Amino acid sequence: MHFWSYKLPLIIWTLMNFLPLSSFELTVKNTQLKPCKTNKRLCVTNPGDCDLRPPLSLQRTLNVSCSYQITNVGSSVSCDWGQGSDLQTDASLIFSSQNRVFHCGSIFNPAAGLNVTVRVKDFRTGLEVWSQPHTVHLWNAYKPSRPSGVSVLGSTEDSLVVSFSWYSSHDGRCRLRHRPSSTHMWTHVADSFPAPASHNLTYTIRNLLPFKVYRASVACRGTNGIWSDWSSDANGRTLDRKPSRPSVVCYRVEKTVSSTPLLHLKWKAPEPDETGGRILGYQVSVHPNEKIQNLTETEAVLEVQEGNSSATVRAFNTAGLGAAALLNITAEKRVTLPSVRNLWISSLFPGNQTLLVQWTFPSSSPSSPISHVSVEWREEKRPSASRWSRLDSAVTSAVIRDVDPDESYLVSVFPVFHQQCGPPQALAASLQLGALMEAVDLKVVGTNKTAVTIMWAWQRKSKPIRVKGYRVMLRSDSDTRTVPLWPDQRQHTFFNLTPNTEYSLLLLADGAAKSTVTVTTHYDEVPVVATAAPVLLLAVAVIVISILSRTAYKSHFFPPVSSPRLSTTGQWLMSPEPKKRFERSILKIRDFEVTDVVGNKSLILLSPKSRTSSEDSSLLSTSSPGKTSHVGPDVAFETGPITDEPSYRHGDGVYAARDSVRDDNCCSPQKGGDIDQREVAEKIQLQEFSFLTDFLRNPVPEVATRLTGGSYLICEMDYLANGCIRPEAAETTT
Repeated sequence: MHFWSYKLPLIIWTLMNFLPLSSFELTVKNTQLKPCKTNKRLCVTNPGDCDLRPPLSLQRTLNVSCSYQITNVGSSVSCDWGQGSDLQTDASLIFSSQNRVFHCGSIFNPAAGLNVTVRVKDFRTGLEVWSQPHTVHLWNAYKPSRPSGVSVLGSTEDSLVVSFSWYSSHDGRCRLRHRPSSTHMWTHVADSFPAPASHNLTYTIRNLLPFKVYRASVACRGTNGIWSDWSSDANGRTLDRKPSRPSVVCYRVEKTVSSTPLLHLKWKAPEPDETGGRILGYQVSVHPNEKIQNLTETEAVLEVQEGNSSATVRAFNTAGLGAAALLNITAEKRVTLPSVRNLWISSLFPGNQTLLVQWTFPSSSPSSPISHVSVEWREEKRPSASRWSRLDSAVTSAVIRDVDPDESYLVSVFPVFHQQCGPPQALAASLQLGALMEAVDLKVVGTNKTAVTIMWAWQRKSKPIRVKGYRVMLRSDSDTRTVPLWPDQRQHTFFNLTPNTEYSLLLLADGAAKSTVTVTTHYDEVPVVATAAPVLLLAVAVIVISILSRTAYKSHFFPPVSSPRLSTTGQWLMSPEPKKRFERSILKIRDFEVTDVVGNKSLILLSPKSRTSSEDSSLLSTSSPGKTSHVGPDVAFETGPITDEPSYRHGDGVYAARDSVRDDNCCSPQKGGDIDQREVAEKIQLQEFSFLTDFLRNPVPEVATRLTGGSYLICEMDYLANGCIRPEAAETTT
């Protein structure tokens, strides 16, 4: 028991010195006071405070300050102290009077003098701290009532006029505070201003931003120096102001094949503190086209004419148009600027609420030097609210500060030469995830013996992960290569690989493999096949030419000859059992008889037209006996009287034909005059028989001579070619 009575005050004192104490204020109304049964001079808010008497070791100096206030609903005393505890503590006020208290609700009167003790208890440890009694004379601690009727009477571009009322029996002073409605931090006016007793007062708040809503409140104090509570807030909006500065504009001309050139304009949205007012939109005009457009974006694409032109960009709001930014677009001064490459954005969150933007320049130098690089970022939900940062041309990174963790941004980087801007490279990013793009769908699109070409795609990030960069690793048993991936690239080729080797391609996100593709390079026979191909083609060409030449030579020197074996006569001769007698009549002499105008019948005699040249006045005529008629260029008909012994003409001779036939295969010799028929047959040439055959097979329509019995001349070539003729004796008509 003795140990705890000695050690406990020391432990409590040590713990209380390490309690996280801060400023604390408590107000007690007279209706909340309760009397103590054991002590008639005490009034408390918690009956448990009546019986406790704090030891000296628990009493501390808390720098207590109290004020007394009279309101329409009663009176109250407010006390604050310089040290207190956090939200897990409980505080109470204990009021004691030098005299006996008959009614606790009446002790708060201007003539009273009270001792106030503050008790603070920590719920976590159960320890308590008691302040030393603080003496308060309520008349000297009187707190004026707060001002009322606060309102905004008028406003300008940068000021608000505030009106309020304050009722007091003595003159005093007042002070004012204000803040934009979108923030919670108050700005206090440095100097207080005099406040006569019971007067309506006005005060002008200056140095405000245009077209913003502000909140304002007022507090006043009397001669004792105690300030009243802050009044209720009054709301007011400042007026618009014309934009005072022109926008920073750059342009780029894009030439198209099928239409007029396109003018790309891009400008920086001025900050409100730079322009002196808000920006509702932009008026863009192009000369000499005289086109005027009102836009809310900070970029525009317009059609322009070839040659020199000019463009004007002016910001505007409800107060009117601001200063103009003028662009002189000269065809001779147009330059082609490249875009930046390998754009990537990393997040430094949560250590720092910033975004790190990095890029590189093309390896080839542009036609004109780059004067600076512009970095633009805007919220994706509010594309019109953009901000710019201008950097030196040698800088390849930028830091974007004051980034909202709950928003995603679109960041663009583009080079600028004077007023001409290059094509921008843009990438979406957020403070939580960094760049909002990820590489996917790695695949092989080309392979040979020493190279592999891969392709990938970029898409909006689908998983809530933060990646500082993507890479592709090509790996084999003896070789490993790694290349970084950038959003402006879609393809890469690995060269100098080993033929007929299996490689693994890994898509890495900060070292972690997302996907793997396997590929094998081709065999090394590809060059051998390529070398042998011309030789094979030459050999095929020689073979084809040889075949075509042989065919041409054969057709020229060895023309095709008809085979006698395929003829009717040849087939009959080669038959193993030929017929003993062939009864077919080849030529009938009576079929060659014609009737003249007298009624006499005569034979048609054929002879070549070698000696007749002037008698072809008609194709066919019927002459008297002994005359000659012509049919065609080489044939002549001779008609004569029918005799008992028929004859035929060949060349210059006329030969007789007899009835007698020796056998089936040859014709018996007949003599006409002194000429033997066999000798005549030997004189007959194949060409003459071919002519006779053609003539007999193709009757001439102009002749229109129908032979006796209604039959035409029929001659079989096969039989005539063998030199056998079996004419029959002509029948004599009576």
